[in-house]
Parts: sequence; C-alpha cells; structure tokens
Amino acid sequence: MSMKTRREVIRMLADQYKKAKSRNEKSAILDNAVKVLGCHRKHAIRTLANPPALTPTKSKRHRPVAYQEAMPVIERVWEALDYPCAERLHPVLLETAQTLARHGHLRLTDSVISQLQEISRPTLARRLSALRSPKARPTVSKRKPLAEDWDETRPGALEIDLVEHNGGSSLGHFAYTLTVTDVVSGYTRRRALLGKSQLAVLRELKHIIAKWPMQPWGIHSDNGQEFLNAHLKTFCASNHIRFTRSRPYRKNDNAHVEQKNGFLVRQLVGYERYDRPEQVEWLNSIYALHDRYFNFCLPTRKLIGKERRGARVKKTFDTAKTPVARLIESGVLSSEQTQRLQAYQSSQDPLTLHNQLEMMLSRPVPSSTDTAEPVEAV
Repeated sequence: MSMKTRREVIRMLADQYKKAKSRNEKSAILDNAVKVLGCHRKHAIRTLANPPALTPTKSKRHRPVAYQEAMPVIERVWEALDYPCAERLHPVLLETAQTLARHGHLRLTDSVISQLQEISRPTLARRLSALRSPKARPTVSKRKPLAEDWDETRPGALEIDLVEHNGGSSLGHFAYTLTVTDVVSGYTRRRALLGKSQLAVLRELKHIIAKWPMQPWGIHSDNGQEFLNAHLKTFCASNHIRFTRSRPYRKNDNAHVEQKNGFLVRQLVGYERYDRPEQVEWLNSIYALHDRYFNFCLPTRKLIGKERRGARVKKTFDTAKTPVARLIESGVLSSEQTQRLQAYQSSQDPLTLHNQLEMMLSRPVPSSTDTAEPVEAV
C-alpha cells in the first residue's frame, strides 16, 4: 500500500469513526483500522482522531544554509590534505587554512575565520559528504586479527618491513620498499631498493635512521633473513638499539608498519612490477616528497582504546594530529630539535606538495622494457 492510498484509507475510516453513534460501531471501525493498517489499537485511535492531510505540506527551510562563505576554503584545505575524513580534518582546519593563506593559495576574511572556528565536526562531515573525492575508496576487510597490547608511551620504537614490487610474479630481480615507522608518533620514512640483500637493506635502513628526528631506542622486524642477520644485529648493538622480532606466522605483531605498507605504499604506487634502476629512482623521488607531505602536513588519528561489547569492539581515537606534532608533544626532543621541526613544518605548503605529488604520479612510470644496466644490490 502506497502512502497516498494509506492516507486516503485513514481519511475514510476517520469520517466513519466521527459519524459513528454507538460504542460498538466505533469498536468495529477500530478493528478494521488495525487490520488494514497493521498498527496498534492505541495508534489507530490517535490516527483516526487526527487524520493526516491527503497532500502533506512540504517543509520549507526558513533559514539559510550555514557556513556557505567558508565552503570554498574548506574545499581547498580538504584538497591540500588529500581529502581526509572530517575526524582528521576538523582539528587542523583553521591552522591549515592559515598556512595556505600565508602561501598565497587563498584569502581569509574575518567572517570566514569565524566560520572555520565555529563549524562542528558533525556539520563538517555533512558538508564533506556532499563533495566528490577523486580518490577511490579502498576496500578493507572488516575481519581483524586480535593484536597484542603495545606500550606506546615512549617514542623511538621503530617497526620495519619490506614491500615487494613484483607485479604478481616472484621470478627474477625486482624492487622492494623499506618502510620504517615510529609506533608512538606514526612518523614514517620509506626507501626503495633493488633486491633485498642483507647489506642493501642495512644500507637503506642506515640512510633512514640518519635522517630520523631523534635517536631510536628499538627496532622490531618480522622473521625475514634480510633482517635476522649479523649485519643488523651488529648495527643495533653498536648504536644501543634494542632489536626484537615478531613471532612466527603472527603478522599482526608488526601491525603498525603493516598498516603503513597499505596506506603509504600500496595506495600510493600500486601493485605494478618495478625491476629497473630508473624505476627505483622514481620510487625514491616519490617517497622523498611524500614523506614530507605525510609527516608534516597530513593529520592522522591514533587508536587509544578498545572496549569489547559482545561481538563488537568499540574503538576510541585521539584528536587528529600530524606525526611531527605528536613527536613534539611527546617531550622527548630537545628545545633545539623542537624549534627546528616547528620551523620546518611552518614552511611547508601542503597544497603545493599535493599538486607536485599528483603531477609526478600522473606521469608515465619508466618502463621495465627500457634498456638499462642493472644496479648491484650491495
């Protein structure tokens, strides 16, 4: 039964109910209404006493849509930060808008600044839902393995892992990406290399740690022979770094870097095969630019609690911040290191970095069929 037919039936029964003379007549009409409408008897009494109009009036919005003046600025900030969700965008919305205005990408007025300060996170989410993001939504499985609880109070514990770029075939020599991430702050760096010999992996790891904002105190890896060897063990011992490994066949023991592999490697450069020196150089040029963009510009949320409610798990996240901001707030950096990071972060232009990355990723990747001399892995 359509809503129009339902309203006509209610109006007809209401007229009969109003004209009924005896209690028995009204009771019979109510029995018929309950049977036809499929509702409770009390609801039928209220409906027949006040029947709806045959043509319902359309509600008119008497107040204008709020924050219209600030929407162009919000869209520009949303684009500069690579189209994040409202939970990640809201805490840094005004700060990023002021950064873009300082670099000349937009102009802020007093009324726009006031709207950026007043807009709430749910309202921002509704506004963003009406916008179209050029990024495809990744398909993520809802089944998650249980993980060990981590002591995430001391920055400097690094998780490391390798990502293959073999295009679906493990035959021959191909490139890998070494991902290194800090468990506490989320600060991450990547380097591409051809092959995964022990010395090549150690060389790239040294290159990453040399540019790390602080001295790490721990390194955690999986059980690959590229990590479990005397070279890395000697390096960690000489630099007073605690070296640990995951349990066999327990991939979630390295959960933080595994998440970064999907978010910062696979979603960025895909699953193609890269097996030439020029392709490794192209990957490293992408990573050098994207490391700045991710660590200094992109706000991320960090899981701070889990509560199991029957078959469901309720997750609690902190306020979205950039990895560098988390590192600074941890208090482990010296005043000189803090000032240097803050100065470098304020000099970054997120929209320019975003456009540069889009341009680099839109260009054709150096073909694997190009003739070039292979480079040694060590």
